[in-house]
Amino acid sequence: MTTRHALRTGVLLIALLGAPTLPPSALAQSADVAPELKRPAVTPTAFEAPDVVARYQATITPDDLAAHLYFFASDFFEGRETATRGQKLAAAYLASQYRKMGLKPAGTAATDDPYTPAAYLQPFTVYGDQLRSARLTFQVADDTVAASVFGPTHYDGQMYLSYGNTPSAEGGVVFAGYGIRDPQLGYNDYAALREQGISTTGKWLLMLRAEPMADDGTSLLPTAEGRLSRWSSGTDKIMTALQGQGLPLGILIIGDAGPGVTRSLPERTALAAQQAQSVSRLSLRPNLTTRPYPPIYVISSAMADRLLAASGHTTEGLRRQINASLKPVVFELENARVSSTIERAVEPLQTENVIAFIEGTDPDLKDEAVVLSSHYDHIGINYGQEGDVINNGADDDGSGTVTILEIAEAFMKARQDGYGPRRSILFLNVSGEEKGLLGSAYYADVEPVWPLEKTVANLNLDMVGRFDPEHPKGSENYVYIIGSNLISQELHDINQRVNAITGVNLELDERFNSRDDPNRFYARSDHWNFGKHGIPFIFFFTGTHEDYHQPGDEAHKIAYDRMARIARLVFATAWQVANQDTPPAVTGTGFN
Repeated sequence: MTTRHALRTGVLLIALLGAPTLPPSALAQSADVAPELKRPAVTPTAFEAPDVVARYQATITPDDLAAHLYFFASDFFEGRETATRGQKLAAAYLASQYRKMGLKPAGTAATDDPYTPAAYLQPFTVYGDQLRSARLTFQVADDTVAASVFGPTHYDGQMYLSYGNTPSAEGGVVFAGYGIRDPQLGYNDYAALREQGISTTGKWLLMLRAEPMADDGTSLLPTAEGRLSRWSSGTDKIMTALQGQGLPLGILIIGDAGPGVTRSLPERTALAAQQAQSVSRLSLRPNLTTRPYPPIYVISSAMADRLLAASGHTTEGLRRQINASLKPVVFELENARVSSTIERAVEPLQTENVIAFIEGTDPDLKDEAVVLSSHYDHIGINYGQEGDVINNGADDDGSGTVTILEIAEAFMKARQDGYGPRRSILFLNVSGEEKGLLGSAYYADVEPVWPLEKTVANLNLDMVGRFDPEHPKGSENYVYIIGSNLISQELHDINQRVNAITGVNLELDERFNSRDDPNRFYARSDHWNFGKHGIPFIFFFTGTHEDYHQPGDEAHKIAYDRMARIARLVFATAWQVANQDTPPAVTGTGFN
């Protein structure tokens, strides 16, 4: 897939985001666009009338979820990275859906237009570490044999900075073959380096891309049926190099050598320059600090050959030698030095949460709220890589986000029939989760639209669309519930009971529901920023999978039938909490 269509058509929705919006103090006075109740009956709880709840649960369907998600997780939104156009388009889509359903806007920017989608937005500033320029220079003896500069607006197609922020790095060079360490495949460049007494500490590692491959692109390593191994990706090479005993000064990957290259290095450099216009790390604080990370460059074989010339080698010669013998070739480049200088700057960027609500019908309870949350941001585009480069985030967290849309619509249908919630229900789609739970932190710590002391529970959905390896075929009718009894045993019991009495009958898996969970899932999504304030929460989750934070996280891989059941469970739990006389009692110890 490519971004061409999205780049051409993305401008169509940008105008939706520009208008100013209402301040928080005007929240209660915002125009009520919801239809009037047909009758003033007090809405029963799910415990009292499970058949009524089931009637509206049934309006949440796999077809409707898929209709939202196939669009929301399409290339049009360019991976929804925080503070990018794709994220802002996604915010406009969510706001337009809430408007269409008739939910009240709860945005916090100033606007005198009650109908603009911007009325649903809570804008806030994040601060990002952004590349200004990276300069790479090769010297052999006293001669400069190659030099190149890369940045967001200037590049020559000979190299690009893939990662790293060390301001200055200069040192000798070691050729590390393919940079593979895999005893199971019987191939280990690092063992060869040790045998020759070559240290990688404080030196640049020069390595070939991918792995030994035949001209038809199949692996020459002893993999099943010639399939490419994990070493065909640069990720494992880099992690292996940086986690070894000798930390290198930096890494140089020769990016255009051998079969399997589907995009030229100049093309990939241009894409990498686009990515460099975004940021590598975000914070709510302007005094952003980053841990030093060795620079990782992708360079052309022409640049590499100038560095290798004094040793009597070429990139192509080394590749063919290694591929023919399937034995590592490693050596230190005498009299060769590489220097890198990187300039970065902290830039302020704007992003937005999306907030809508249904006002409660009980005069004594409507000032309290149940918050349903998801994050709608994802990780954007892998510029400079081969193949599909857009991380569409269908499961993470397109699944939770469109589920909340369907739950909101079900509550509005109930309200139109006279079953409006006694407490208010706030629907919160946050940005910046992938950058460190930033959107929910801003909401909870800086600008809570609904007073935290009046927030009775948070139901958070993140990745509720796939199956994880813990649940083989035949055992897929599950959802992980995390944190449900950490603060309120009553909230946990409500969720358990409505699962049974409304006929959802999911397996409520509690294997991660512990402060001792080594994965720390209880702290890895937006519920954390409610729980730390003592607000009872449940985190609904179906686990990680092979497409986590990969372009393969696509809408066609989602289990929509099971996702609909999860949506119905969350709907029923929210219904009970919103309509019972008292909020869920706080009985647990929380995060303390």
